[in-house]
Order: sequence, then C-alpha cells, then structure tokens
Amino acid sequence: MLRFCFGASGSGKSHKLYEEIIERSTKDTDRNYLIIVPDQFTMQTQMDIVRMHPDQGIMNIDVLSFGRLSHRIFEETGKRTEAVLDDVGKSLILRHVADLNKDDLPVIGSHMHRAGYIDEVKSTISELMQYDVGPDQMKILIDNCQSRRALKSKLSDLQLLYQKFQEYTEGKYVTPEETLSFLCKRLAISRLVRDSVIVFDGFTGFTPIQYRVIEELLACAGEVIVSLEMDDESDPYKDNISEQELFYLSKKTVQSLLKCEWRCLQRLDPMGTPDYNRWKGYRDLHNDDIVLKGTNYRLKGNAPMAFLEQNLFRYRASSYDGDNADVSDSIVIAQCDSPSEEVRQALIFISRMIRKDPELFYRDFAIVCGDLSTYGEKIKRDADTFGIPVYIDETRGIKLNPFIEYIRSALDIVRTDYSYETVFHFMRSGMMDFDDDKIDLLENYVRSLGIRGHKAWEDIFTRRPRSRRKADAKDDERMVLFLDEMNRMRQELVDMIRPIMDNHKKTVLELSKGLYEFIQKGNAGAKLLRYAERFEEEGDGVKADEYSQIYGKIMELLDQVALLLGDEKISLKEYMEILDAGFGEIEVGTIPQNVDTVRVGDIERSRLSNIKYLLFLGVNDTNIPKHASEGGILSDIDRQFLMTSVPDIELAPSPRQQMYIQRLYLYMNLTKPSKLLYMSYAGISADGKSLNPAYIIGKIRALFPDLKVRMPGTDPIERQLLNMNDARTYICMKAREYADGNMKEDEEKKFLTLYDILNKDDPAAAKRVHEAAFLRYTNSPLPKALASALYGNYLENSVSRLEVFASCCYEHFVKYGLMLDERSEYDFDNADLGNVFHSVLELFSLRLEEKGIEWTKFTDEQGQEILSEVIREVTGEYGENVLYSSARNVAAIDRMYRILLRSVKTLRYQLQKGDFKPEKFELDFKEAGNIDEINIALTPEEETRIRQKMQLHGRIDRMDIATDEDDNIYIKIIDFKSGNKSFDVASVYYGLQLQLVVYMNVAMAMERHDNPDKEVVPAAILYYHVADPLVDAKDTDNDPERINQKIIKELKASGVINADKKVIDLLDKSIAQGATESDILHVKLKKDGSFYASSQVMENDSYMAVSSYVRHKIREYGRRILDGDIEVNPYSLGNKNACTYCNFRSICGFDVSTPGYQLRELSKLSEDEVMTLIKDEGQHGRS
Repeated sequence: MLRFCFGASGSGKSHKLYEEIIERSTKDTDRNYLIIVPDQFTMQTQMDIVRMHPDQGIMNIDVLSFGRLSHRIFEETGKRTEAVLDDVGKSLILRHVADLNKDDLPVIGSHMHRAGYIDEVKSTISELMQYDVGPDQMKILIDNCQSRRALKSKLSDLQLLYQKFQEYTEGKYVTPEETLSFLCKRLAISRLVRDSVIVFDGFTGFTPIQYRVIEELLACAGEVIVSLEMDDESDPYKDNISEQELFYLSKKTVQSLLKCEWRCLQRLDPMGTPDYNRWKGYRDLHNDDIVLKGTNYRLKGNAPMAFLEQNLFRYRASSYDGDNADVSDSIVIAQCDSPSEEVRQALIFISRMIRKDPELFYRDFAIVCGDLSTYGEKIKRDADTFGIPVYIDETRGIKLNPFIEYIRSALDIVRTDYSYETVFHFMRSGMMDFDDDKIDLLENYVRSLGIRGHKAWEDIFTRRPRSRRKADAKDDERMVLFLDEMNRMRQELVDMIRPIMDNHKKTVLELSKGLYEFIQKGNAGAKLLRYAERFEEEGDGVKADEYSQIYGKIMELLDQVALLLGDEKISLKEYMEILDAGFGEIEVGTIPQNVDTVRVGDIERSRLSNIKYLLFLGVNDTNIPKHASEGGILSDIDRQFLMTSVPDIELAPSPRQQMYIQRLYLYMNLTKPSKLLYMSYAGISADGKSLNPAYIIGKIRALFPDLKVRMPGTDPIERQLLNMNDARTYICMKAREYADGNMKEDEEKKFLTLYDILNKDDPAAAKRVHEAAFLRYTNSPLPKALASALYGNYLENSVSRLEVFASCCYEHFVKYGLMLDERSEYDFDNADLGNVFHSVLELFSLRLEEKGIEWTKFTDEQGQEILSEVIREVTGEYGENVLYSSARNVAAIDRMYRILLRSVKTLRYQLQKGDFKPEKFELDFKEAGNIDEINIALTPEEETRIRQKMQLHGRIDRMDIATDEDDNIYIKIIDFKSGNKSFDVASVYYGLQLQLVVYMNVAMAMERHDNPDKEVVPAAILYYHVADPLVDAKDTDNDPERINQKIIKELKASGVINADKKVIDLLDKSIAQGATESDILHVKLKKDGSFYASSQVMENDSYMAVSSYVRHKIREYGRRILDGDIEVNPYSLGNKNACTYCNFRSICGFDVSTPGYQLRELSKLSEDEVMTLIKDEGQHGRS
C-alpha cells in the first residue's frame, strides 16, 4: 500500500509522520518500522525520534539510508561474494581500462591524463548506472545522434568504456549502483521488510534504480509512506505538469511512484487491477493520503515568514500588507562590500542576538551559503575570532594534505631521477624529521654544486660549496662537521626512497608493497596521529578528524590498487596517475564536535531542522541560480538534445532543469527559520569584480515593498564592536587613518575612547599600535665602533662597492657589511659569461706573448687555434663543469667561441689602426704598490692613522700605452663588457659610474711612479662590447669585406676620448692621414677640424677636473662608510632607480607610502651642466 504525506515547508510533515510511526510502533511491537532518509539526515532523524518517543528510545523503529538499508538486508539474507567498489575503485579501474583501450577512444582517450577528467568520466558512468542506462540503452542514444557527430563520438567512447568496465568487474566487483539492483532481488525474502511500515522522509525525488527498490518494497512491505514538499493548493495527482512549477519535482515524484504501485499491483493481481488511467481516477478519490492544511506550525505567530512561505515563487503572489515593523523583525536583507564583510556582519548579528536573548543557543542559528567554497573557510576563520562554535557541513577532499604530498613527491623523486625540485618538495612535505634550517643548508649545498640524479645522491658528499673554496683551518673543521650533517641527511633520504626505487619497474603489487614499506619506514601513521592530537588540543576538530582518518584511507587505497591491478606491469607515471585518481576520490567526513554549534552548509546538501534564525550569505547572481559546472562529458546542450530525442530514457536533470529544481531548494531553505531570515549579498568579489544581487532578492522585495536593504558596514562603530578583540581589530585598522589626520571628528572621539580603554587593559599592545600608526623611517647611523667591526679598521673597498654605496647606502650595508648574498646557483648566467670573456681574453694575450706574437700580427688561423685552446681551458675549469651540465650550456660554448673570435679580430683591427700597444691585461691594483690612488687617506689631519685609510681593490681589463716624439706617455684603458654600456658623465657626478675614471687614475699614478720624469697623458677610457652583432647587409652587395666593415663600426669602443688632436692621431692613424670619421672610435670631424656633437671627446682640463672630482667622491664615500652611514636612500634617475634590480628589497622595507621613505631624485644633467658643477665644486675647495 502506498501513501503520501503532502505539506508545505513548515507544515509539520516529518513531525506528523514520526508521531504516527511512534504511536503505531508502541501498539504493534511485532512489526518493523523503517524510516528511510538521505545519508546526511540519519543522525538528526534518530535524535528527533528518540526525543519524541515516550520511552526515549527507538525500539522497533529503524532509521536508515538507502545504503544502510542494503547493508541490513544483506546481513539478513546473505550478500554477493564480489567486493563492493567505491568511487576510488571505480576511478582506478576506469583509468586502467581507458589506458588499455586508448586507441579505440578517440575523444575520451586523449583527455584521460588531464587533471580531473577521470572524475568526470566516472561521474557520467555512475549517473548512467543510477539511471539504469546500460550499454544496450546507450546504443539507442547513439543511434539517435546521427546528426550530432561530436555527441555521437562521445557516447560511443562512453559506451565502449562502460562495456569494458563491466567486463573487467564481472564476477569480481560490484558497484554501489549495482548493489541496489541486487537489493531488489533480496527484498522478497527479507523478514525485516515483510509486512513492515516504511517511511521515506526528506527526499525531493529518486533515481530510477531507487524507484525499482521502492517498487519491490511496495510488493513485500505492508505499507510505504512518502513525504513530499507541496502546498495545499497544489494538485499532487495532476498528469500535465510543467517543470517551471515550484513543486514540479514533488509532482513528478508522485507520478513516478504511482506508476511503481500500478506495476506492483499488476504483478500481484493482474486481473483485478484496472488499467492505469482508470486506476489513477480511483487514486484521486481515496482518503488515505495525508494533506497538511491550514496552520503552519513552524511559522505560527510569524506573519511575514508565513506570508513568504505562501507567496514565494507563486504565480499570483500578492504584496504583504501587514505591519512593517513585523517585517523588519522577521526578514533582513543586507548589502556588504565583500564576502569577507558579509561573514563578519553575519557573525556580529549572531553574537548580538545571543547576548540579547539569554534563552537562545548557537544551535538555534544556521548559515547557508550560495557558494560554500568561498564562504566556508572565511566563516571558520572569523568564527574563531568571535568565539562562535561552527560546524561546516561538507565532505573534505584530501589532495592537499601533507601526507598526500609526501607520497606524491617520493614517487616523483624516483620518476624524475632525484630532480632538485622533487627532492626538496619531499623534504618540505611536513612529514620529515629534519629541521627547516638544516633543509635550507642542504638545499643551498645541492643547488650550488648542481647535485642531481640517483647516483649523485648515493655518492658521499665531499665537495665544498663554490662560495667556500678559499678557507682557513678553522673553516676546514667546520666544513667537516657540515659535510657530516649533509651526508647524514643524504643517507636518510636515499634509504627512505630505496623501497620505491627497488620496485618501480616491477608489477603494481610489488610497487605498492614498496610504497607501503616506504610509508612504514617514515613512521607516517604515528606522525599523522600526533598531528591529529595537536589539532584536537587547538580546538580544530575538523582538521583532527582529517588527520586521524587519512592514514587508513590511504592504506585502503593501496589495498584496492594492489587488488585491482596487482599483476599488471605499468610505468611509474601511470601508477602515479592511478593513485592521483584515487586521491581525488577520497573524502573524509566530519561530525560536529559540539551539540550547541552553528551549522554551516549549502543550499542543496544541508538538511536543517528546528532552527530559529537562518543566515543566507552570498545571495549574488553568480551563485544563485547555481551555475552548472562547465565542461563535463555531456554538456547542457547534449542533455537537452538527448532528453528531447529519446524521452523514454531518463538521465540526470540538465542544468536548465536544475535551475528550476533549485527554486524548490531555495523555497525549502528560506522558509526554515521560525523567527528570522537574514540574507546578504556582496557588492564586490574577492578579486575586485563588481557583483549584483541574485534574482531572489528582487522577488522578496516585491513581496515586501517596504523592506529596506540594510548596509551594516556603515553602522556606527558602537554597533559593530562586540568585545575587546573587535575593538583591538578596529583600533589597528584605523590607527593609521587617525595618525594621518584623516578621521572625522565624531569618529576620532570614539577612536580615542577605545584607545584609552586598550591602553588601560593592555599598555604594551597600545604602545605597539601607537608605534605602528606613527611609524616613520628615520636614518640611524651605525655607531662608529660597530662600523669599524663590520668593515675592518683598514677599510678595503672596490670601485663597484663604492658605486653600490652611491646607489643606496643601505644596500651597501646589507651586501658588504652583513655579507648577505643570493643563494649560490649551479648555473651559468650573464655575470658568469662576463667572467669567461675576461679570462679567455687574458689567456689569449698570454698565449700570444708566450709564442712571441704581437697583438697586431697574429693570423686568422693562429687566432682560431689559440682561441679554441684557451676556451677549452677556461670552460673546463669553470664552476665544476657547469658549462657541460646541459645541452643549453654546451650550445653556449659554441656561441662564446663565435663572439670571442669576432672580438679578438676586431681588437686586433683597432690596435692596427693606431699606435697604442697592449701593456697589461687584467692588471691587479696590488701590482701598483703603495700609491695614493689606491691607499687613500680619508682625512688630511690623520693620514698616518691606519683606521682612517681606505685601500682600493680592482683589476683593469686592459691598459694600452703609446708614446710620442717627446717621449710623453699616453694611456688608454679598455674595459670589456658582455652587455652594451655607455659612459655617462652625469652618472660619474652622482657616483654611480666611477670605474673607468678610477682605472685611469690608478694607471696614470703607476706610470708616473715608474716614469717620474715623463709626462703621463690620459688618452681614452673606453668600454668594448664583447659581441658578434647582426648588421643589415643592405648596400653591401653581400660582399664579405663590406659586411665586415659594418660589423667593425658596430663594435666601436665607447667612452671618453681626449680631444687633443695628437691623442686622436695616436688612437686612429687614419685621422692623421686625412679621414674625417673613425671606424673604431666615436670621433667625427667637421671641415674646420672641430668635432661633431656626437663625438665622445673631452678637453684634457675637463677630464682632469672629472678625475679630481672622482678622487674626492671616493674619499667622501670612505668616510661615510666608516661613519656608519646606512641610510635607506635609493637613487632615482630618469627611468632607472636603485630598487629595480636590488636583491634586498624584502629586507629594507622601503615603501614610499611610509613617511620618511623617499627616492633620492637625481636630475638629468647635460655634460656642460655636469662640468660646470664639478668645476664650481673644485673652485670652492674639497676636503
């Protein structure tokens, strides 16, 4: 016998049925009473029955879900011997059979390795099983898709995959969907259901396989009662129903259940059963069904909420004409700035109501969210701050759990042969026993030496890091201890990974055993339990549940993998993908840690009862109606086509149908609270996009025209603060606004009142707030004694260090005082390229000298031979063979050869054009002896005091010498650059480009020291770009000689040239011979013998003024360094500033929005302006 119980939301359907069942069960104790509810509702229903039962017990009443019903029946009647496959098992098998048949799956097969795709396939096949659509029915669907080739191809792939899945599992495994089919066959022999009364409560509909179970129950149970949501004005038996009706789902369920009963009666008494149409008429007349009319017990006494229930989503809805004060006490609509503000205001509302009414409990409140993934974590985080206990009603995935990352990264170590990334991903998984500091040391060591590969990790570490090659005896002792610790960690890692390494090429069973051994070696189970205990102590029950369950879940997964695929031989990559599919299916359920808690859920899954206040957050059009997930195997269009073309085969609702179904869920949720409905929406999303309220807001405001939208974020501050924690947060947020003087007078008074309270309650906290609010950067020099301790009594500096100081004093302090540096990398970058260029050019010159060949006279063949030899020598010794560590770097060697061959030929040509001869290569300042240009007295009156001197270090790339008929000495300085660099006299003035001038000063001092009776003249300071440039061959007729001339002109040295005509002639003899433009220097003459503006020349007296100025700047910087100047003062010049490429930005805290911090703006100056400033400073004297 089939009965229905119809009633609107809040009419008391469940209460009515439970009363009836309890009453009948106490009178007829020999009869079984089964209440079937959705899985997530079983515990609440049990509690309700116990609470309502006069004996405070369930007795002969069972509360079950479909799954638990199956379990009970199989316990009684016996079950099939096949193992039951859960979602994890299904994913594993589908992943495997898809790999075996990938060539026959042109659409699905190519996507199976895509993240999440196997889950979509599994969900689609599970849906087909739930809706009782087998491969044969799929053939009908495919035959109806001749005009839809893409859909036909997808369905064909699905059919094959479905069929192969069934073949693989036949006789060995059974799915939960097939379990319900088997249940149908066992119900007839079950004493539990025979003549029992069965109630289905809390369902909005059923799947076809569930309808088959209900049909079998109708055949053997005494009575089946089904409760459905429907108001008393609706006709539940009407044939012609529209999916747009609010109670469409309930009416559709009625029609399906009536057909089930009719088929059941046909089986029991085919002769006495009228045809279905006449029998339907009979059903309309009988009075056994329960229809709850009249008073809405839940909403009794709450006129606005009762009106909402009666009019929401109704076609002839009217407007509320009752007392508006009642409306504002029953319905609240709030607009907030953001989802975070929505959460905060909702929690403020709950806290205020709890304080206002001492009879309220947290369990009287519930929160539903338009998007639980967005709001859930925010609620959990902020609820802790407010001291509100919440329970997030969701199943949690475990893919981001450290244990999963621990397993993944261990397998990845073997798959990638101990790649750097995977090794340290494993090390930092949170499951290792190493300290983070020691992992950092090991990582630095490995990176600096390029250690990679299983063999390298098996070998004992003996090499020093590149940064610590030069060391004293004490450092040698420390290095021994350091290497001992590194080797201990290395050995522990290798030993842990060995079980996987030894088995990764064997069967799935052997590999799974190796993985299990690895997990046991790491003592993972005990570590996870310790994590769980810690989370329990911290009050995080959800995390505690996750960590206490995950070990068992993973062990079950490994058992399943070994059982399902044990004898298969697959690659480690495929094994990892199969495990990943399993990880994706594992979910851990949680239960509330406290009875008195605010329940948080979503619109569809959550089942709420006995709540007084419902807070509905995220009521935006992006969340409601809930959008169907994009992608999937069958699209919305596909489903609509199939439902239209093959109406006899039922599939899951299309997204369009889901939209209408969601209205029923909205109706059920919005009418749940007995006292007040609170709805809020955000104006701006978390990523800053503008948001609109959902359509439901408009519908409710149409029902209640006088209902105003509140904006709680604009409420007076006293309404928003509930406790001292709130006040602290507010004070911290507003302190800067107060400090900047941007606070309104009224709010300022309130702020100061709160600050005074905080100052009395926690003076230390108030002081910290005050310091942060009035934070201002002020330059505080180091004490001179500390500066001396950092830099040494005898200041040793290089020109590049002084340029860094000129760029930003604080960067100099961090880099050369604290000696902080970037992590050493086993790589080859631009700086390394420059070092190789310098070394090769130096060795090239030495080889020429050894062979007695002048720079201007080596042949191309000699140049190629010598260059090949020195490149092999330099690259072979460089950086632990880093240049041969990758194909990219090996290719770089060929490129270097080409560039350097071009360079030596061009340098030869440039020397051939003039009278200068290379005198020194890589000239170290140490060779200069005790000259004033290197040993600089920082103050005239204390020249003899060592601590007031600075010694410069450096190397001049190349120094050329020429002499004239008067035996005067002319010096040319060449600095090799791997990048294109030009000389800027303004940068010299600001101290940012001192190098070439200092090199010339040192070279001239050396020559004067060695030749005191001769005049030494600065000829040129030049940058040479070591390159092999591309040139446009236009106008050359592809003549190699003309192309070569273009390249030579591209490689002109750039810098400053003495404007003396004699110097120009010495540098380029062609000028002396009447040429007006040099092809090796940036010099071009007009007809009158003067220089064009583009010529890079400077009068001798001007250059000497620059030289003197640089000496002054060096002395000034030396003094300031020893005086402890560490000011954060980055320069800014044009589009460049010191912070752009600074590696220490995260240390200094420089921020122009913080008072006191500012860029040191340097003006763009022409050469004439610079020379005027330099000469003016010279005339006014320099100390």
